[in-house]
Amino acid sequence: MLLPTDFQQPARRAFNYALKLANVYGVKLEIVHVIKTVSESSQVSPESRSLDSLKTSALLELGRLTSMAKDAGINAQPRLLFGGPSDCILESAAAYHAGLIVMGTHGHTGWDRLRLGSTAQAVVREASCPVLTLQEVVARDSFRHHAKVSLDRLLVATDFSPCADAALRYVSGMAARLKAQVCIVHAADEGMAHKVGLRKLRILTRELQQNGIAAESMSAPGDPVEIILRLAAQWQADVIAAGTQGRRGLARMLLGSVAEALLGRAGCPVLILRNVSQFLPAGDRHERRRTSS
Repeated sequence: MLLPTDFQQPARRAFNYALKLANVYGVKLEIVHVIKTVSESSQVSPESRSLDSLKTSALLELGRLTSMAKDAGINAQPRLLFGGPSDCILESAAAYHAGLIVMGTHGHTGWDRLRLGSTAQAVVREASCPVLTLQEVVARDSFRHHAKVSLDRLLVATDFSPCADAALRYVSGMAARLKAQVCIVHAADEGMAHKVGLRKLRILTRELQQNGIAAESMSAPGDPVEIILRLAAQWQADVIAAGTQGRRGLARMLLGSVAEALLGRAGCPVLILRNVSQFLPAGDRHERRRTSS
């Protein structure tokens, strides 16, 4: 598991979630901090402090987090890197064969005072493993206590596509480990398509229940982002999960219009799952029969 951190409040929240998940899954935690030494103009940019000072401060913070993780029984390793944040995060995830990236984001102000599209969105778009993002409090959409680590209620958005099906299997595996409840949400079209969607939701829900997972479903017509956020708030979700195939994204919309909106507005952590089949538990990698319309 990879935990990128800039030591700010969202990253501190991400650290707590990473500890819980690393403990549940029994995996090693790589704690990564990136000192941005190259700017867009390709010049050294240590801002107002010297590079040595930045290194010393970062190493101290990394050491503190590593000690806290080890005190919690987690096998943790600190990594101090230099370069562009998103590139370093993605390269680290590939090098360490990360099965999950857990990272904080400052909503629309983004990582390292850059906009969301510069780093968090780049990681979500390019990472070959799922990415769990934790935001700062967003007053208009917040519906859970942000200081609490809670993974008891997992909401999965679906459009019944293959990537959404894979995301549902991934989240069902999480739910089994966490003993969590699952709610499957679909932003439906009007008319007959809505009825078809409801039938598919019932089948998916019943499959989860037959596997011993407490599951339910909800559906409403309308804009996918607004429906997902509204139903997540209504259900008091601890995590919103959405599958995406790169730029095509959920419900045939661009990643930037759905996933970015969820990342910037959701009042709880957001799990974005892109091409996740290779990260499913071995018992979940079987091909599940697709529900026909």
